[in-house]
Amino acid sequence: MPAKLHTLDKVDRKLLNMLQKDNQISTRVLAEKLHISQPTCLRRIRDLREAGIISAEVAMVDPFALGYGMLAFLEISLNNQSDQHMQDFEQRMAKEAEVMQCYFVSGEYDYFLAVHVIDMDAYYQFVRRVISGSGNVRHFQSRFPMKRAKFTTRISFDEKAAEVQVRVPG
Repeated sequence: MPAKLHTLDKVDRKLLNMLQKDNQISTRVLAEKLHISQPTCLRRIRDLREAGIISAEVAMVDPFALGYGMLAFLEISLNNQSDQHMQDFEQRMAKEAEVMQCYFVSGEYDYFLAVHVIDMDAYYQFVRRVISGSGNVRHFQSRFPMKRAKFTTRISFDEKAAEVQVRVPG
């Protein structure tokens, strides 16, 4: 489905910036800060959801705080890159709880994964079960971050421009 263009005015962009910082803020407070009525604020939030701009409203859980102390980045090359084999790989990764992110990438490797596990033994078990056991992985390389210098999920919207066109799912 082709993408459509959606216009975000200053109020929409400020609203999105505020919701990305705290989606538990009441619509009364949002409306006051945006200088709009509460029904208008609710309508704008609904419209942003329906357009697919707000795709989810979730609680961010810190995996490190829960004991998932090891993050690994995997670069993976497949033996067979047919559409069906790539779909099979992507579907398999989507089912694996340890796989936090999976990207089809350009370059030397086919896929890039971000994997969170408890420790090295859990990582070893994951690699044996999921990567080595897949039957279609030609080569993989692991990288282990030593320090997280930055992590964010926010998209920063310019609140100064009159309007900004964004692409949304069609």
